Amino acid sequence: MLDIPARRLGRGVAAGLGAAAVAVASAVVPLGAAAADPGDQVTLMTFNDFHGAIGGADGLVCAVETVRAESDTSVLLSAGDNVGGSAFASAVQNDEPTIDVLNAMGVDATAIGNHEYDQGVEDLLERIEPRTAFPDLAANVYDEATGERIHDAYAVIDRDGVKIAVIGAVTTKTVGKVSPAAIEGLEFGDPVDAVNDVVAEMASDGVEYDVLVASYHEGASANAEPGVAPDNTDPIFDKIVTETSAEVDAIFNGDSHRVYNFNAPVPGQDGEERAIVQTGASAANLGVVNLELGEDGDWDVQGMPELIATSLEEGETCAITTPVVEDVTQIAQDAIDQAAVVGAEPVGSVDGDVTTSWDDSKASYVDGIRTPDEPIGNQATTKGDNRTRHSAAGNMLADSMRWYLEDAGLGGEHEVIGFMNPGGIRAELWYEESAADEGEGVVTYAEANSMVPFGNTLNAGEVTGAQFEQMLEEQWQRNAEGGAVDPGDESFLAFGVSENVEYAFDSSAERDDRIVDIRIDGEPIDPDAMYTIVAASFLFEGGDNMHALSDAANVRDSGVLDRDAFIQYLAAHEGLTPDFSQRQAELQILAGEAGTAPVLRLGKLESQSLGAPEIRTVSVDTGEHGTVEAPYVHSEELGGYYADVTLEGLTCLAEGTSLPLTLTTVPDTGTAITVELSTERLGLAACSEEPGAEHPGKVNGKAKGHDRGNGPRQNDNRGPGHNNGTPGGSNSGIGKGVGRQG
Repeated sequence: MLDIPARRLGRGVAAGLGAAAVAVASAVVPLGAAAADPGDQVTLMTFNDFHGAIGGADGLVCAVETVRAESDTSVLLSAGDNVGGSAFASAVQNDEPTIDVLNAMGVDATAIGNHEYDQGVEDLLERIEPRTAFPDLAANVYDEATGERIHDAYAVIDRDGVKIAVIGAVTTKTVGKVSPAAIEGLEFGDPVDAVNDVVAEMASDGVEYDVLVASYHEGASANAEPGVAPDNTDPIFDKIVTETSAEVDAIFNGDSHRVYNFNAPVPGQDGEERAIVQTGASAANLGVVNLELGEDGDWDVQGMPELIATSLEEGETCAITTPVVEDVTQIAQDAIDQAAVVGAEPVGSVDGDVTTSWDDSKASYVDGIRTPDEPIGNQATTKGDNRTRHSAAGNMLADSMRWYLEDAGLGGEHEVIGFMNPGGIRAELWYEESAADEGEGVVTYAEANSMVPFGNTLNAGEVTGAQFEQMLEEQWQRNAEGGAVDPGDESFLAFGVSENVEYAFDSSAERDDRIVDIRIDGEPIDPDAMYTIVAASFLFEGGDNMHALSDAANVRDSGVLDRDAFIQYLAAHEGLTPDFSQRQAELQILAGEAGTAPVLRLGKLESQSLGAPEIRTVSVDTGEHGTVEAPYVHSEELGGYYADVTLEGLTCLAEGTSLPLTLTTVPDTGTAITVELSTERLGLAACSEEPGAEHPGKVNGKAKGHDRGNGPRQNDNRGPGHNNGTPGGSNSGIGKGVGRQG
């Protein structure tokens, strides 16, 4: 059973829920009769995933105070992750400046986010919550031993006679996102069920309110244009929208760092709508919802929910001056100044931006180079953060871990593999100098810390080749029982691997059978051999649902923080070049008729990191059968870039053999992934062994074909797709245009 502080028991937590749950801060009043009249209005403001971004506090408070000046009845709510994974200025001071900033800003209530548990539930209960001047809410977190809620579930806020009730809930993915040791003894229930339970409990207890808000630290996986619901593949988000109690007048989201603002039908109430809002992350936007009480007693959303961009241009100050603006700005600036002294120390350099993956909603290829669609504003808070794709930043950090372990003499006797979780990468490394004027390419202590701010120690442990394969399978997330984290959820987290690893996968295959081939230092992985994994301690404890890694043998602490190992790596690799190679590729074998050549569908070979070149062609070297290639093009139907490569003329293989393939790209980014595909996997028949049987194999005019007779080669390589001056395939569609050997 958890040792819950007496302070919390005194607030009614032992009883699960009660009147004491609303007696928090001066804005929260004792329960009483709701007194709103038709025509009364209320303004709801929301932000989420602040993550200690005190550098953006001046813009956020400016937007908040501007809205307050226009509305006598307004509340400011957070949807969680106020702290943790924070910008350097906050992280280096244990996020206490962030809490002070939010207190001064007048936050009225917050949902608890998964990052509030980063330093353990005791830290949340005994340090964070006492420091906040507003209630911290989570209706769906329970003591495993007693089944009781350990946090307040709701609060009621009075504004000019209008009472706004707020229910908070945190994502169930907290179990995978936080070190298991930090949340030991806790159970995270379904957030929608918990919110609906609290609505019923409030009714049973006679709690009266005018407006009811559900603040979920949970959200959709996609952005959307204003007024449009996001395209979404998360069942939990669908449930939030369609199954949250009809009593709830507005729904605020967080966790997924997405941007959307739209009105959705209220379940069971024809013609009624309510607002659904998520504001991105790191103080990027303020969400604003206006409600008005109608004659029918319903609070109706007025127009479309608004997202106000909060960024202030360099040198720009807020257009209005209030004591709140002044206090918040001063607290943030004092903290930034204090952190700047230690943060300004140079620790390394890069010769180009080293970034996470930027998906197509944020970046595109301009003149063949991956380029952000909008100018980079605040370097400290701007990033791509597409965690479903491997990145130059992930490659670099995985390499830094392997380098540190080996350089420190801690590698041991087995091959060392660096393993980096994408959620641990919290910032980019920018080549152009920031506001700190450190110089182009210079990486400061603050910038290095901001990239990996969690303070995990590097751990090492041994796994078998089979266990490592399972670790790669577990990039497709699952719960402790091995099933989907949420029903129907097949979310993918792209873990970075060190440069000695290459593998191919087939995402269309069945769960735990998606890894096609793995090579370590160019050799096929041995399922029985031992390999040393070096990664953040968080992962060895089962974080990010890395269940196979939690079974590693001989786990030991390196004694160094991941940040400090990274800084040593930077110091030893001055002028670090971003690595746009892909150490993994999607490889599917398309089914065809018997006796036809196999078709390989290849994808995920382009880097989405900024500065990466646009891939035009994919080449497949089949060894003695020659080389084939195909254009790499974007398919709206498939939702990404693919090449369909036909292994022309290859209709059989000798029984019991495998076909070695090496995948490369044009332009050359360093990607070179080798796989071996069996006759069975390729769907080929065994070749005839009769003397003189022709050996199949055709190439595309690259002069890499092999003739089986004694005569001269007939391919005179007169151009791509041409042999003896005659055109090969048509080059229409995806991956066509494979020429024939003469």
